[in-house]
Amino acid sequence: ADDDICTGSFYLYDDDSGKSGVARVVLPKDGGEDMGGGSKFMEVLRNELRPGDEVAIKPGKSHLTYSGKHVPVTDMVYVTSGLGIVPILDQIRAITPRGSSSVKTASVVWMNTDRADFDLAMDDLEKEYLKYPSKLAVSCIMMEKYGGGKLEGNPEVEEAVPYFNAGTMAVVCGPKRFAEKAKGYLMRKGYPENCICVLP
Repeated sequence: ADDDICTGSFYLYDDDSGKSGVARVVLPKDGGEDMGGGSKFMEVLRNELRPGDEVAIKPGKSHLTYSGKHVPVTDMVYVTSGLGIVPILDQIRAITPRGSSSVKTASVVWMNTDRADFDLAMDDLEKEYLKYPSKLAVSCIMMEKYGGGKLEGNPEVEEAVPYFNAGTMAVVCGPKRFAEKAKGYLMRKGYPENCICVLP
């Protein structure tokens, strides 16, 4: 076969359109090296595919693995940046309906350095919040570049990220440097490492 096989790690974006056989792939607007960009797959998506072209996509792991001692999980804390909001939205949709999980409350802390980055999923996130305002807390925070500063000391971050309680699971998703800083921040805030899941 003459098929060209390309691989890449990107998020599928489900907009609840209900269209069978249709997938939207969210690409970083820059090179996206932190998000698995710079690959042949991204190059093909950006430059070679045209509307109507067919591709085969094999989804990756679609569940979180919790290895903490405190069960059941009753509180979720999502710390995300950039395109990391896409899989977080999927998680929110899965845990917020009544009776769908043991989770009683969920907090989403979405941080970006560019206001336009919030445009990607702000409407969808707001829609979920309006459906479940007593179960879901959402904070959208404009940040300085992560490489130059710490999350500690930012009053918005300190207020939005709750301290660890038994039964809490934290999920971090975003560019690699952000994910490393966010995981370290959560650990310094009292979260055991085995209660933090970092999505690729």
